[in-house]
Amino acid sequence: MTDTARRDDRSEAVKETSFITAVIRAMENAHPDPYLVDRHAELLSTPRSKMLAAEALAAGGTVGSVIVRGRFGDIALRQAVAEGITQAVCLAAGSDTRAWRLGLPSDTRFFEIDLPGQLEAKEMLLAPVKDQLACRRVSLSEDLRSEIWPHRLIAAGYAVNRPTVWIVEGLLPYLQVEQFTRLITDVKEISAPGSVLLIDAPHAEFYRDPDNEQFLAFMKSRGSAFQLGLDDFADFLGRYGWRAEAYTLRQLSEGACAWLPSPPARLCPPHDHHWLARAYLA
Repeated sequence: MTDTARRDDRSEAVKETSFITAVIRAMENAHPDPYLVDRHAELLSTPRSKMLAAEALAAGGTVGSVIVRGRFGDIALRQAVAEGITQAVCLAAGSDTRAWRLGLPSDTRFFEIDLPGQLEAKEMLLAPVKDQLACRRVSLSEDLRSEIWPHRLIAAGYAVNRPTVWIVEGLLPYLQVEQFTRLITDVKEISAPGSVLLIDAPHAEFYRDPDNEQFLAFMKSRGSAFQLGLDDFADFLGRYGWRAEAYTLRQLSEGACAWLPSPPARLCPPHDHHWLARAYLA
């Protein structure tokens, strides 16, 4: 198999994973006491994505990191918009529904970037709620591992001189450290002071915990192996110019984040070692 073919296979596996997270959000939305409300996630829960989600959960996958990062990001994005930021960029946007469900102001420009075909598929599935898209959404088909995505973003109307909310959820597990550092460097280079970064990543302990061996083997078998894990996420982001507050799921469940309602224990099992961070560019 050529390198291009391997890369295409990995891309397809990651795209499928995006809609698995929609199934997880739909499951949470149906919970009697949901921590995250996403009424649009069910529209993205296709028969195939439901099957894949069932397989991932049976292999030991968890739902907590998906649900808690969703609530974390919702609150932080709303706060940033309330404070005057009118530009957001969602990288590897996949099945993210915030542009439709958060009621963002009409002057908010919401950019989404993902692999070719991903956003088009989402738009088709969300057609029944297209009238709920109040902000100015701009979608771009681009591989974030390429060097041209920042130029494409700027050409699409992104203003480098305006503070931005960057949303990077569910992407880092699939990147190598070198790819992540290049990505975070690219983001910083086109970010104005006052920009906000909302980002998550596995804790390094995720890979050391024997309870996760089956799930990691499952992800590797389907071409979307987890790779990146960090012991100190805030310190890592700080080395690249971002002043960060970072929390593990366990810390969040214990009330460590003053502005986030503590997630219930069912969303923070001991083996789901995961970081959530909000960072600022001075």
